[in-house]
Amino acid sequence: MRRLWFFALLLWNGVAIVRAQVVWTDPAVVRVDRPVTVYFNAKEGTGGLAGYTGDVYAHTGVITNESRTDTDWRYVKADWGENRADIRMERIGEDLYRLHIPDIRAYYQDYSGTPPSNAPPWDNIYDEQIRKLAFVFRNADGSREGKDVGGRDIFVDVAPPGVAVTFMAPGVSPLRPLIAPRDTSVEVVAVADPGAGAMLVAFRLLVNGQEVAQTTEDTLRYTLTLNAPGRFDVWAVAENTLGEVDTAAFYAVRNPPIVDQPRPPGIEDGITYDPNDPSRVTLSLYAPGKSFVYVIGDFTNWEVDPAYFMRRDAPRPDSVHWWITIEGLTPGQEYAFQYFIDGTLRLADPFAHKVLDPWHDPFIPASTYPDLKPYPTGKTEGIVAVLQPGASPYEWQVTDFERPPAHELVIYKLLVRDFIARHDYATLIDTLDYLERLGINAIELMPVAEFDGNISWGYNPAFHLAPDKYYGPASDLKRFIDECHRRGIAVILDVVYNHATGNSPLVQLYGPTPDNPFINIPARHPFNVFYDLNHEHPYIQYWLDRANRYWLEEFRVDGFRFDLSKGFTQKDTDNDVEAWSAYDASRIRLLKRMADAIWAVDSTAYIILEHFADNQEEKELAEHGQQRGRAGMLLWHNLNRAFSQSVMGYLNDPNFSSDLTTIYYKNRGFPTPNLVTYMESHDEQWLMYRMRAYGARRGAYDVRSLPVALDRMKLAGAFFFTVPGPKMIWQFSELGYGYGERGEQCLRGTGDSCPSIAPGRTDPKPIRWDYRNDPLRMKLYKTWAELLRLRREHAVFRSPETRVRMRLQHGRPGRWISLEHPELSAVVVGNFGLEPLVVTPTFPQTGTWYDYFNGDSLGVDNPETAIELLPGEFRLYTNRYIGRAEPGLITVGIAPDATPAPPTSLRLEAPFPNPFRTAVTVRYTLPAPAHVRVAIYDVLGRRIALLVDGLQSAGEHVTTWKPTTLAAGLYLVRLEAAGRSETYPLLFAP
Repeated sequence: MRRLWFFALLLWNGVAIVRAQVVWTDPAVVRVDRPVTVYFNAKEGTGGLAGYTGDVYAHTGVITNESRTDTDWRYVKADWGENRADIRMERIGEDLYRLHIPDIRAYYQDYSGTPPSNAPPWDNIYDEQIRKLAFVFRNADGSREGKDVGGRDIFVDVAPPGVAVTFMAPGVSPLRPLIAPRDTSVEVVAVADPGAGAMLVAFRLLVNGQEVAQTTEDTLRYTLTLNAPGRFDVWAVAENTLGEVDTAAFYAVRNPPIVDQPRPPGIEDGITYDPNDPSRVTLSLYAPGKSFVYVIGDFTNWEVDPAYFMRRDAPRPDSVHWWITIEGLTPGQEYAFQYFIDGTLRLADPFAHKVLDPWHDPFIPASTYPDLKPYPTGKTEGIVAVLQPGASPYEWQVTDFERPPAHELVIYKLLVRDFIARHDYATLIDTLDYLERLGINAIELMPVAEFDGNISWGYNPAFHLAPDKYYGPASDLKRFIDECHRRGIAVILDVVYNHATGNSPLVQLYGPTPDNPFINIPARHPFNVFYDLNHEHPYIQYWLDRANRYWLEEFRVDGFRFDLSKGFTQKDTDNDVEAWSAYDASRIRLLKRMADAIWAVDSTAYIILEHFADNQEEKELAEHGQQRGRAGMLLWHNLNRAFSQSVMGYLNDPNFSSDLTTIYYKNRGFPTPNLVTYMESHDEQWLMYRMRAYGARRGAYDVRSLPVALDRMKLAGAFFFTVPGPKMIWQFSELGYGYGERGEQCLRGTGDSCPSIAPGRTDPKPIRWDYRNDPLRMKLYKTWAELLRLRREHAVFRSPETRVRMRLQHGRPGRWISLEHPELSAVVVGNFGLEPLVVTPTFPQTGTWYDYFNGDSLGVDNPETAIELLPGEFRLYTNRYIGRAEPGLITVGIAPDATPAPPTSLRLEAPFPNPFRTAVTVRYTLPAPAHVRVAIYDVLGRRIALLVDGLQSAGEHVTTWKPTTLAAGLYLVRLEAAGRSETYPLLFAP
């Protein structure tokens, strides 16, 4: 066989009309039982190694019959960054390299890479059928890569036994057709290998079904003339003396003339459905600088069809939109599609609401996403978009949801993957009773827009308008939001607009290069990951506004938390964090512009920034919009380290402050409560881990013991939830998550020493719903729930009008907060030290004060009254009796296995919640066994419901009332036992 390893470079009037090949081989037909030399042209594909003069290595493995997808490489020669001699490429010219493989099976059997954890173990390559060689080329440290067009892996087909045919020229394939913008001639070179023990008897070339050339040699040449618009099908057919036949095919398309025509009125980029005709859809792509665009998809059988050649709307060189209206679609049916740009790039729509991923969708369980549309395997490559004309809209059940005021937010942040084992919205709905009982009024979901892979925190986004399928169908996300709204809970999305991954169409359209107008290479600021987006570019602003509008209108989310908002800048600060954090007027302008666009769609939407910039900049952002009656933007306020030091008992550490005074927004100079304060987040180490791993000890008092650490979490909660201003809880904090029996609950990258068993920073974490079975952990949950109930029912704990005084400075073990409001005043006092302490808070007034958690009263004759506290103990006093918490929640100084003292009197506690929407919990205590009756009455004295009627033992009892058909209004709950009765009013406000 002749050795042909030249480029298939097609010319028309001296201009290349398709790309040259990224790789080619000698011999052209690759067999598993013979040597092969692989050639790599670094200028082609992504060009990531073009011009590079250092050593280049082949990251390589094989695709076999055991591979589940083309991403399931097997027998990888070396781990990424391992620079072995047998994978180093030989340089044979400028940007030209080769790798000789003398024996394919032996070469790949000698591997040192480690199989992925979710893959079956690699065993013996001689027992598997090798179907492809897989490559990514890289430099020594892996910072530069050479891949196929669109950033895809590079594959070389391995022919099975028997006769085999391939095309050497042009450099195309069934998935890479030849596209000619105008009349041209193309040299076609086909090569046939007869197979072992055989000879060729016929080798023919056909164009559109007509034979144009034949030979009995192993190479066939023909000049193909593309002289009219349309499609040309080219087939090479070889037959050997054993009667075996093999074919190879490609097709060429001579483009029709480009039609310049404005888009119809009302058409936006992306997918626009015709409201009057559910079988019509118009697609539009912004792509200045591109020569031509086709739409390919299910409706073209994934082939380039001149009927789907897009029109051009180009009023200016920097404003070019390609568009097409497609008719005759079946309403309700899903269609996958891509844009095929300049004959090389297959691109999913940047505004797609659903995409299909060939690499990761196969690993999404059907229980998570039932009836997921399959990827068109073998018909295209890369991520594809999905459209669905005439889809049935979701029928919202709650259409009048009133969002909690921004300053009253108690946000529960969660990662679906690490919160519930089934990682889907349908199951997440089942947790809402638990969260509602806790008392939160908002849920923040970590990023749910389509991200790379399945197992992720979500901060690696590719398609910002498509819900990631790993969490279930979009309709289930809407159902989750609807159910949250029914319960009075707002839903906030964590969104990531600082950057995008290489799979994003914003990156792929012009490539990951400095010439791409949408991205910054290099990034303009420190801590950037993936590709930094250029927020000064008008189209990125349009895209961002469209994304925000989509989530607000289509999913009715209540607002956003913007990740890394300090990165929304074109001011180049390189790696200087201090300069990046300094006041930046251009960044402020960009964020104000974005906020105004959001509020133009939804005037009450929350806007929360993870900013951590100059305090004056944050104040200015917080005040924006307030003059128009809006809440302004909210800023994340991180008190993780200060709370960690405080609960660990290291109050005087010179390296880490334990000062908690900025928990109150005015102590940071903010005139309004626009700081979302948190003790923990996904980025911060758990307080429990630090206490259990590093907590202080003094005598018998050991912060590292679980009961003591849980007590100190209650102490932290008392000083956290009672201060006005929005708050955030990170998932499972209310159960004392962190540490684990083997230290597996340790977040890497937080400055703490994590044990080897701890997962990687973004890896899945143990899901510990079993913590609810631990009575001590549930006492923490209930304590926080009581604190949140007080916050919800009494304005003093949430109102900006509350007068707040405090002593929470660094080095001070005895701490207190004084809160004054016309409705109620309160004092929180606690001991963060390691030994008993007398703390002297300042009470707003003298008189009788009531301890909410133990039910005692305190006579205050002097505003500065001394309180004796054990280490880790706190008290919450109010200036009038408002009921008391469930007895036994505060366990400081009590042995974990101690038996609680029996109640001494009949008591009906304040029902919770009150007012209530769906259900109310009634709690009461009996000093002795008695016949008990608990009933609900209306204001006219008519009994509405009988909740309890029977003999009950001494102790605490709980019952629940869930009215179904009653009208809203005032009702009474009455407890009768042992000749006594107690009554409490209830307000039913569904």
